[in-house]
Amino acid sequence: MMKNSRLGVGVALAAAMAISQGCKTDVINPGIIDAEFFDPGADATTVSLSAQTRFWNGYSTLVLWSAYFSGELWTGAARIETNDVARRVINSASLDVAPPWNSIQAALASNELAIQVLAKGTNAAADVNLARAYMNSGFALTLLGETFCEGIILSGPPLTPAQVQDTAIARFKQAIAIGAAAAAASPTPATSEGTKIVNASNVGLARVYLQKKDYANAATTAALVPANFTYNAIRIDDASQRGLGNIVYANGILGTDVVTAGAYRLLNDPRVPWIDANRNATDGQTRLYRPNKYTGYASPIRIASTLEATYIVAEAKLLTGDPAPALALIAARRTAGGQPPFTGTGTAAILAELMDQRARDFWIEGKHTGDWRRNPEATPYVSASGTPFFKPAQGNYGTASCLPVPDAERNANPNYPKG
Repeated sequence: MMKNSRLGVGVALAAAMAISQGCKTDVINPGIIDAEFFDPGADATTVSLSAQTRFWNGYSTLVLWSAYFSGELWTGAARIETNDVARRVINSASLDVAPPWNSIQAALASNELAIQVLAKGTNAAADVNLARAYMNSGFALTLLGETFCEGIILSGPPLTPAQVQDTAIARFKQAIAIGAAAAAASPTPATSEGTKIVNASNVGLARVYLQKKDYANAATTAALVPANFTYNAIRIDDASQRGLGNIVYANGILGTDVVTAGAYRLLNDPRVPWIDANRNATDGQTRLYRPNKYTGYASPIRIASTLEATYIVAEAKLLTGDPAPALALIAARRTAGGQPPFTGTGTAAILAELMDQRARDFWIEGKHTGDWRRNPEATPYVSASGTPFFKPAQGNYGTASCLPVPDAERNANPNYPKG
């Protein structure tokens, strides 16, 4: 971030957001902050919101590729490499492992570097901007650990998913501590930005605990999230900067590559809306059934919510012998989806139904790959290895359950083992 003695910032959205929040956004140069003039206090908001924008951009991109990989979406692309991601036969040499990797690495790096500079501020222990950077780094690490076979932080050595998850836990705990301190100093602590960061970070922290199968901490942390809470990736409709828009929508409209997967089209569930575009996708053979969950470039993408926290409590309690929260949630969500009451019994059946409802509620929100890796036998709508791909001429589904680190990273990173 300090390359060439300058601290780069994505001002386009960050400044607009800062203005809307009544924050000071004056900079000597409207596109960059010179390192010699950088002030961790005065410039903290711009740096933090810029890093958050990078995370939102990366999240939007990863949602799309994760959906291809986990079977939430079919790809209508003609490119073999894109189809190989969806077919789960991708390897490190594939060009199309780069987009999801690069997106989450940019998100992670910008927030990690923001942490490094903001931690030098005089009020760092209660700086809501530092808390925000810790939170978004935590979410980026969470997605990295759920999606990829290995993780890397700022060109460091490869980490196992468990090591990535442990780092995410540390980031979320910092976000919670600093966010709580910022909230305590606010005239309206209950609705302050610090409180919102604490709530979102508790969802993220509980999510990581659940992925690690630390059910006690998952349930306890998720239970802290209040009702009616949501943290979204904000997207904008700007024709000159489509990277700030909803990438799932953009690829469906511009690339005609985004197709609602067959299993989801059969659900007849209002949580999984799609439309028939009355044409084929780019490949000329796949009918273009566009997902209609995101209806424009400015459609936000949910990152964390009370609903997710409720699912985490339900799964954690179920797997430690208490099915009551899961059964109550299943009943409520089946009603939301227009389904009849659930009549199954036993932990395995209840877990399978809970994961089915979760797949519907969080369709194309970047959660399905992690669900599948955590509960491979219970997570629905992931085509089994060895079964025919939806484009049968290309072969069968492969055995990959995570995306590899791309060769570009392996070769360029001095800390990645060679040979």
